[in-house]
Amino acid sequence: MNHSPTRQLNVLVRHPDPIVRAGLIAALHQHAGPGISVHDVDGQSPIGPPIDVVIADYDNAIHLADPDSRKADRRLAGARILALTANDREGDIRRAIQAGVHGYLLLGGTLDELIEGIRKVGSGARCLCPIVAERIAESLAGETLTLRENEVLRLVAAGQPNKAIARQLAIELGTVKSHVRAIMTKLGAISRTQAASIAVSRGLVAEARPVQPVFMPQRLHAAQASAQFA
Repeated sequence: MNHSPTRQLNVLVRHPDPIVRAGLIAALHQHAGPGISVHDVDGQSPIGPPIDVVIADYDNAIHLADPDSRKADRRLAGARILALTANDREGDIRRAIQAGVHGYLLLGGTLDELIEGIRKVGSGARCLCPIVAERIAESLAGETLTLRENEVLRLVAAGQPNKAIARQLAIELGTVKSHVRAIMTKLGAISRTQAASIAVSRGLVAEARPVQPVFMPQRLHAAQASAQFA
């Protein structure tokens, strides 16, 4: 998409939090200046001027980066995506950029930074705030995990022992141990636990969630009653 410096940029704000969305729209209406026209997602007909830039939270940015997801709204056919999020984890940033997000800014930045980001993304360039650019630079400077190492790391972070990992991936136990050693070296970890912690903090794997026990009062009461008459 080619934008001249004087071309009007139509900007759509798509954020699930109504307060954040309203604040962004009000601030941009007041301070964005000429050349930027701001639109709200709520109550808008898909009929209207083509949208050049969508400002979205992380999940919406990932979703809208896929052109197929924009087919329902013809205004978004050629839109470029600017993520505005609190998510500063290396792995998540890389996933967003690889998915096709064109700009990545963190909440807490200045309004001038956001307006500059809109203009850059709308002109066809990419825009990363300094912290995000630093995360990417750190990621590129480090050793990259192989596909198999990522699979092993995900299972390590989920609390799986080496034998279970070997069974799930259909590889030898010694091979799993070699992968774990390589992972620890690349992540600068001195233990499996630390490697898992580093991976979660950097967004390389999802944080494991403990399974909550299901409380079934009717069965419990029946068991208690049976015990009384046993």
